[in-house]
Amino acid sequence: MKINIDYIARVEGEGSVKFEIKDGGLRNLKLNIWEPPRFFEGFLVGRKYDEVPDIVSRICGICPVSHMTTSINSLENAMGFNPSQEIKKIRKIMALSQIAASHIVHLYVLALPDYREKDMVVGLNREITRLVKLKEAVNNVTGRIGGRPLHPVSMIAGGFTKVPSRDEVGRVVKQLKRVRADALQTVKMIAKLDYPDLKTNVEFLALKSENNYAINEGTIITGSGLKAGLEEYHRYFSEKEVPYANAKRTVLKGKNPVMVGALARLHIKFDELHPEARKAADMIGFKTGDVNPYHNNIAQAIEIVHCIWECIELLETISHKDTFMTIDVKEGYGSAITEAPRGLLLHEYELNRMGVVKKANIVTPTAYNFLSIEESLKKLVQENIDKPENKLKLLCEMLVRAYDPCFSCSVH
Repeated sequence: MKINIDYIARVEGEGSVKFEIKDGGLRNLKLNIWEPPRFFEGFLVGRKYDEVPDIVSRICGICPVSHMTTSINSLENAMGFNPSQEIKKIRKIMALSQIAASHIVHLYVLALPDYREKDMVVGLNREITRLVKLKEAVNNVTGRIGGRPLHPVSMIAGGFTKVPSRDEVGRVVKQLKRVRADALQTVKMIAKLDYPDLKTNVEFLALKSENNYAINEGTIITGSGLKAGLEEYHRYFSEKEVPYANAKRTVLKGKNPVMVGALARLHIKFDELHPEARKAADMIGFKTGDVNPYHNNIAQAIEIVHCIWECIELLETISHKDTFMTIDVKEGYGSAITEAPRGLLLHEYELNRMGVVKKANIVTPTAYNFLSIEESLKKLVQENIDKPENKLKLLCEMLVRAYDPCFSCSVH
């Protein structure tokens, strides 16, 4: 029997899952990311450094801040520029607001219908109200600082062209404080869902820093204890192509498939979570070391609490000093890796002496998760091979959605 899920709904981008069941066994399971490639790495060549952040933000309409931030960090590294602590702080606020916004939409609009047996969000009136309140609050953070919540205009290499006034920041903080209870309700709601049981053999991967929940900088850490700086990246990681997908697969050499994203982050750096997020995790009995990928939804809900609380605290300490610095343009190579909503995001650039891009490389979270999703699907099908075809298809779609992939980013 051949089973084709020709189009996986409620994910960002276009992909399918195909496999065959023969003589009681699984054969030839493939995650086909068939969205057409967009060649961003190619057409960045020849563009000046200050054009790059705006261009790469168009890779994704959900995580433009992550692509902008990672590209800016990489370009600044290439030119030997070190931003002020105030610039770093505001960039982290932007990143946290976008992670929360992405998680909110994924949980309420993409994942929740699987467990409520509703068509999208129809009939989920209470959840819709909470969704709108949360999304407006975190979008307001991104929009006030970035000029607009989608594809910000004020965040550039060297800092910010404009920073909101203290009164504007105060209004943003008040709105965030009003939705803290909604964030906790989200954790409770997501934790109560009836998740399929699945144990996978993955290598969790995340950034880690001392004394803070690493987002825009840190050391690459694996669940088995490997530590790697940016300068060692290509020693440990490689990209591979498969004939049935337009996305590359990024693998950790000699290791199990890697998993990045909220569940991996909580496993690697749970102790660095905001205390209120740790309380939320304790409230629902969440434990680190959980290797059920469906529980990535729970991890995302916990991160929403973290992002809102940390945004409030960081916003309250903005000094409005040293928010823009002049860059001395020069040739060089630079790379940066950050935590996008879905996991690790790498940008690399080589610039000539005029600051024009000679070479570009971008590795997205879904490229890291590609093999892990595929291997998790294989295990899921093998453990549920006797279930009816419709039920098996649904379990597979739910698993893919739990990873929250962005197929559009993966074929950049």
